[in-house]
Amino acid sequence: MSLLLAEASKLSTDILLKGIIETIVKESPLLQKLPFIQIVGNSLKYNREKTLPTAAWYAPVTGTWTASPPTFEQCIASLSVLGVDADVDNFLKSTRSNVQDLEAACIELAAKAVRNEFENVFLNGTGTSEQPTGLHLTMKGTAWVADTATALGDVVVPTAGKENGWRYEATAVAGDTKTHATTEPTWPIVEGATVVDDAVTWTTRFGSHLGMAVNGATLTLDKLDALVDLVRGAKPDMLLMSRRSRRKIVNLCRVTGQNLLIGEGRAGEMVEYYNGIAVGISDWVKDNYTVGTSADCSAIFAFQMGEGAVCGLTSPEMLQIERLGSLETKDASRTRIKWYVSLANFSYVKCAMLTGVRN
Repeated sequence: MSLLLAEASKLSTDILLKGIIETIVKESPLLQKLPFIQIVGNSLKYNREKTLPTAAWYAPVTGTWTASPPTFEQCIASLSVLGVDADVDNFLKSTRSNVQDLEAACIELAAKAVRNEFENVFLNGTGTSEQPTGLHLTMKGTAWVADTATALGDVVVPTAGKENGWRYEATAVAGDTKTHATTEPTWPIVEGATVVDDAVTWTTRFGSHLGMAVNGATLTLDKLDALVDLVRGAKPDMLLMSRRSRRKIVNLCRVTGQNLLIGEGRAGEMVEYYNGIAVGISDWVKDNYTVGTSADCSAIFAFQMGEGAVCGLTSPEMLQIERLGSLETKDASRTRIKWYVSLANFSYVKCAMLTGVRN
């Protein structure tokens, strides 16, 4: 069962914890909607759909049936420790709290720091330094490289800026198993279609990465619609982008005589909608990703949220507060906020990313 962070706060009897969760959720469109699966243990092993079985038509009675099993990619998401200590000097607390509660202010700032770091890693996590791997790296894929030895099952995407929303799996290799020495294939865009790349045969699979152009390009509504269409099964729950990209979309809509629709979010804030999809703003969607020779590119993420799509992972306690009390080496008290947390992308077709977005 998955649970929203805001709903978890309703189940807590700790007033401090409830306040911290409300602080974390209030200004984050992502955390207002992202559900978390509570897992027992330090990791979750799950299977991500890779290829479907092949259905066929058979003659009655005499038809010979051919087995066509599906294939899966086994993934492991491990919980990481995200936390911060809020230290309050006892002297200042006693002498300077007549106007503002210093302890409350310090804990509020610590809670905001946790929120910011989670959003940053959710998008840009590298999978190193105890971080989970973020959506940008997960959906980016491995770019095709010329004259490279390839093994069965390897998966690539077209080179930077040419990403077309499809992935390509090596389903046959021969000879020296290398890709062409110089020339990138003309990639097919039909599920199951193949292309021969010297000693490698690539088979087309549904993907999640769409590029604007080799050196990036100005956003268009056509490209935004293409991004939305990469998310299959239903519309995305959210389009997550930078403030610059949101301004560009608003401007493009105005040119056509339209405006983004306005609705009310979970915390009572105003939410903009594009084609019925909530537009979320995150300061951690960068405007300085490098694509080709351009270092001023942004990205837009479209994804469904929940079990079977993009989801957070957490320990059963979810966000935790520890009142550590007085410190031994200085006249201060410490409150620790910690969260055993990670994220999982259960399906390639439930999320997508548009890169190379320039202003």
